[in-house]
Amino acid sequence: MTEIILIRHGESMGNLVNSFLGHTDLDLSPKGYKQAELLRKHFENIDIDLIFSSDLKRAYNTVKPISEMKDIPIITSKNLREIHAGEWENKHFDELETIFEKEYDIWKNNIGLAKCTGGESVEHLQKRVYEEITKIAKENDGKKICIGTHATPIRSFAAKCDGVSLGELKNYPWAFNASLSVYEFSNDKFVQKEYNYIEHLEDMITSLPKNV
Repeated sequence: MTEIILIRHGESMGNLVNSFLGHTDLDLSPKGYKQAELLRKHFENIDIDLIFSSDLKRAYNTVKPISEMKDIPIITSKNLREIHAGEWENKHFDELETIFEKEYDIWKNNIGLAKCTGGESVEHLQKRVYEEITKIAKENDGKKICIGTHATPIRSFAAKCDGVSLGELKNYPWAFNASLSVYEFSNDKFVQKEYNYIEHLEDMITSLPKNV
């Protein structure tokens, strides 16, 4: 049995101003760095074998304190990135509602069927993330693995593990910044043990706005 701990990045500079970052590589906000430190404290007495991360700064720097504490290098993968947002990259959510009204309405109300204008579809994102995490789990049987990633990868992965359709993805909530979602992998199947765990964050809980 392999244990996978998905960590959503801490509050980013994009989150701070309500921007859709996608692959835009902005760093954590000051609060995001504090959340990363709370994550480090949470893992002080938890054994970890490996740490993987999206190569984007906000995910990498969220798991970096754990890496330094455990003296475990971070293995980066572009396949763990947030969705490629195309023309939506680094635009404010309010702006997206106005400029891309029809496409963004699908994102808000039926996200599994959404495609960022000029960018990636949620269907494609789900496939690349699920395949990458499955690869990591299979190649590291019996290990406990932290993976730093993003909101849409975590949400779509949860739905895929439950075997639900893309049309039902809208029923899954967004994970909070610096939250933990835990899965066990055995017999080619992921079983969810925890989703969106935030007790370690104390008074530092941050989430996406309602128009996402």
